[in-house]
Amino acid sequence: MSGLFPLVGNQQPAVDPGEVVWLSASAGTGKTQVLSARVLRLLLQGDVRPEQILCLTFTKAGATEMASRINEVLARWVRADEVSLALDLKAIGADHGPEALPAARRLFARVLDCPGGGLRIDTIHAFAQWLLAAFPSEAGLLPGVKAMEDRDRDLLLREVLADLLVEAERSNDVATLAALEQLSIRMGPEAVPGWLLRCAKAREAWEGPSGWQPPMRSGVLRLIGLPSDAGPQDLEDMCSDEVFNTEALECCLAAYRQWSAATGQKLSAQIAEWLGAGPAERLAGLDELHKQLFTLEDSVKNIRYIAKFEEHFEEAGLAVLASSLAVRGHRALLELADFLAPALEVGRKFSLAWDDAKARAGFIDFDDQIRQAAALLTRSDLAEWIRYKLDRRFDHILVDEAQDTNQSQWDIINALTGDFFSGLGAHADKLRTLFVVGDYKQAIFRFQ
Repeated sequence: MSGLFPLVGNQQPAVDPGEVVWLSASAGTGKTQVLSARVLRLLLQGDVRPEQILCLTFTKAGATEMASRINEVLARWVRADEVSLALDLKAIGADHGPEALPAARRLFARVLDCPGGGLRIDTIHAFAQWLLAAFPSEAGLLPGVKAMEDRDRDLLLREVLADLLVEAERSNDVATLAALEQLSIRMGPEAVPGWLLRCAKAREAWEGPSGWQPPMRSGVLRLIGLPSDAGPQDLEDMCSDEVFNTEALECCLAAYRQWSAATGQKLSAQIAEWLGAGPAERLAGLDELHKQLFTLEDSVKNIRYIAKFEEHFEEAGLAVLASSLAVRGHRALLELADFLAPALEVGRKFSLAWDDAKARAGFIDFDDQIRQAAALLTRSDLAEWIRYKLDRRFDHILVDEAQDTNQSQWDIINALTGDFFSGLGAHADKLRTLFVVGDYKQAIFRFQ
């Protein structure tokens, strides 16, 4: 009996070792099964050596699962009877004739004998770490630099944050202290370190001539769709007769005055008072007026009582609602800018301090590894030579969980496969392939 489930539908052409494949599939559709079958089909090709295959995935769990599946199958093939082995080969669409069985049984030994003692199945971070270790001087790494572990990161984070606070207190840096205070209030103190580390990861945002520099308020305003000089005065202007739809509010006032109930008289007095005030007083009283005229779901109140006095009452109420919501929305964006600008400024300050602290401690984190590996393969003086050396090593690259692979990671993959299909790198006499699988719906960081 076969130990592998037969491939069905589009799974069968996807594992063809002679094809370059980009596969999008949802959860539960057998992505890992197809990926494993693709590796097995490659190994079964007579001219493909195990060390020529590179599998890259996003998580350690994914890499472990893939390696476990493939090794279990290869180990089972060594001792499987001919019928079971033939059924396994047939299930993945491989040649399952009598002459194919001995070759399948030898694969386990071939994989164990290859350099490194097994298939190269890595996370993209682990591969970047290997690449930098293989070319340390070319990557510009200082002697003694070491990968940062989680505990190292946590300890260094506390140290940098403590130094930031002490320096702010010493120099009376009110802006930094206030920004950290607001971050703590708005996000919770436990979430502030995560925010600061995300800012540290966004190095490109702070570097270069187009990088974000303090003061950042005007840039934040443009980012959220407001003029760079927007401010509180805009809100008063939006409450003036020239901008706010006071004609519609006058219509509502006339209708409420005809409603003799206490509610009608109370609201008519409130509307009249608001209309008679100046822009600053109107802005201050707008929330209360909105609360009295409209429901929490932003519909017009009291229509069934007032419509008999004014047939256009609901239409006028909706026009007033639109003006009120415009003011409230603009105010919300200004408040967002008031929060974001100092938050980004303190994030930038932390990012620069974080890089200095890592350099002093001799640490390189995962993001540094990816960034420097991408630079090594694409922008360094020796990039072409390094790609040439790697091009002689890998002929088949498989990428799992591609939806969570970011631009720097794709730069690494593109550099590895750039010569697969053109020029001398095409190796006309040798099979070279790329296999990519991902799922839009499972994207952790959106599909990148």
